[in-house]
Amino acid sequence: MLLPLLLAFATVAHADIRPEKVYVAENRKTQTYIKDGLITGGDSAIQDVVIKDIRRAKNPLFERIVIDLEGNQNGEPAAIPRPPFYQVAVTPDEHRLVVTIWGHPKLAFDAKKVTSLFKPSATVSSIEMLPKIESDSWTFALQIKPGESVEVFELNDPVRIILDTRGDIHAKHEVAARVSTPKKTIVPANKIDQPDQTEESPQ
Repeated sequence: MLLPLLLAFATVAHADIRPEKVYVAENRKTQTYIKDGLITGGDSAIQDVVIKDIRRAKNPLFERIVIDLEGNQNGEPAAIPRPPFYQVAVTPDEHRLVVTIWGHPKLAFDAKKVTSLFKPSATVSSIEMLPKIESDSWTFALQIKPGESVEVFELNDPVRIILDTRGDIHAKHEVAARVSTPKKTIVPANKIDQPDQTEESPQ
């Protein structure tokens, strides 16, 4: 099931995608930023999910975009171990991140509030909530500033998809910070969404 979905979306969203430009999202932050390619993650067996919110948080080294997810069973919240299958297409020529989430997602957030939240963003120019045409998936797009790259990973408890965006200037600052501060700051996983955190617990 995953391969046909991957190939179909890659053909539409990124016509010149090559195998070496297809990446798999981790379940932790690894500092792997992508400027061009297709990032996939999640579990296609997970169905009937709710997209609770899309939010952002500013960090000195990157800007974090968080997609909050929850399971759904007969209209009631239900636990899921991880996100459903998802893809993030990074298209540098168009300066866009195109995010598609499968699992028959239901949208339970305020679109106007989310759009307003991204207006002061330094890395995202605009967010486009595309109409929900297919029952098994939903897509939205982020217009990003030229030179931006993204790291995509997933976390659980609660389940969410993380997109960390940064430009070349942030990358230089990060290298300088690592040289001057060799010790890592380990942060518990449940604190990773906070805007002042740069590292994640290995647990």
